[in-house]
Amino acid sequence: MAAGIKQRHPVAQAYARALMEIGSASGEADLYGDQLDALTEAVESDASFKVFLESPKIRRGDKKSTLEKALQGKVADPVLNLVRILIDRNRQNLIDDIAQAYREQIDKAAGRINAIITSATELSAEVRDALTAAIEKKLNKVVVSTEQVDAALLSGLTVQIGDLVVDGSLRTQLRKVRQEVSLTRFGKDLIDEN
Repeated sequence: MAAGIKQRHPVAQAYARALMEIGSASGEADLYGDQLDALTEAVESDASFKVFLESPKIRRGDKKSTLEKALQGKVADPVLNLVRILIDRNRQNLIDDIAQAYREQIDKAAGRINAIITSATELSAEVRDALTAAIEKKLNKVVVSTEQVDAALLSGLTVQIGDLVVDGSLRTQLRKVRQEVSLTRFGKDLIDEN
């Protein structure tokens, strides 16, 4: 599960923070987040759009004018200005990272945290609710949980909150036992040689 954590580009946080300040001041922070999410979805779901946006062979001016025509009136000016700045600085590939960082800032301001719960089998509503309630009580925050099923865990579950991963899966427990057994054998071999 820890391997699934995506490291964001360091400047994505700065862009997200700047947009959040503008959004908070205007009262449109949630709107900007929705528009960033929609833009990210468009880039990720349309390969030709992604190539257009990230291709070094297409001039920056052409990218900006095309996007301005497509987005004018459909996204707020600060979001459109962010896209212009990203293209000017050749950082348009950071849109997804910025959108995620922005969403985290909105959640933080609202006192929410996101938890990804991965289990070997689908959890019952009672277990899911009890787990979410326990996390909320421990962290004193509202938890927005996302569930995933991964049969490779064998049994148990993992909970990821930001960079923190709590791993109670059988797969991890078996790996720990395997490591201990292998260290024990290695140590025994050293003792027997002397």
